[in-house]
Amino acid sequence: MKDDFTILVADDDPNDAILLEKAIRANQIENPVRFVRDGHEAIEYLEGTGKYSDRGEFPFPRVIISDLKMPRLSGLEFLEWLRNHPRCFVLPFILMSGSGLPRDVEKAYRLGVNSYFQKPAQFQDLVSVIGTAYRYWQRAEVLDVQSG
Repeated sequence: MKDDFTILVADDDPNDAILLEKAIRANQIENPVRFVRDGHEAIEYLEGTGKYSDRGEFPFPRVIISDLKMPRLSGLEFLEWLRNHPRCFVLPFILMSGSGLPRDVEKAYRLGVNSYFQKPAQFQDLVSVIGTAYRYWQRAEVLDVQSG
C-alpha cells in the first residue's frame, strides 16, 4: 500500500475526533485524514456526492475508521452498506467504540469488519492502537479501489 493513502474517520463526537487526530499525529502519520460525522455522511464521501464531489479535496480513502454509535446511520449500518457496495466492499474497515459488548463485537465481525477496538481510556493507549493499526494497513496488500 502506498504511504500517502487517505484515512476516512466517521465519528459524531468532536472530542473523540480531535483525540483521534492527535493520536494519528503523535504517531507521525502525515497521511491526509478526512472526518465525517456519521455513516450517512461517510457514504456521501465515498460516493463523491454533494460537498464531497471534488476528489482533489476529498480523495478516495484506503482505510476507514468508524465509531459504532452515531446518529442517522450507525457504524454497523455503515459497515453493512460498505460490504454490500460493488466497489467499496474491499476497503479496510476499523471499528472503534466505547462499547466492548460481545454482541456488538460479534455483529461487527459477522458484517465483515477487519478490526474492532474498544476506545482506550488513556490517550497513550489510543496512540498505541492507532500506531499498530496504521503500520498494519500500511504494509498490507489491498485492492486499489477507485471511486469510479
